[in-house]
Amino acid sequence: MNVPQFRAKWRGVTLTERSASQSHFNDLCALFGVPPPVAADPTDAWTTFEKGATKATGGKGWADV
Repeated sequence: MNVPQFRAKWRGVTLTERSASQSHFNDLCALFGVPPPVAADPTDAWTTFEKGATKATGGKGWADV
């Protein structure tokens, strides 16, 4: 994927973050020539989408990738 292709694909997308974030991140990986999380770490050992996390201010939340 190159920059014009990326821009054309994502320009005008109005999906929510939850709906589009993983596809968007995978396309960024393709744009920069790096493997997406499923290829780079198929066992979820060091990278994942929606990882449970403790917030710095307390409580639980989620971290993207």
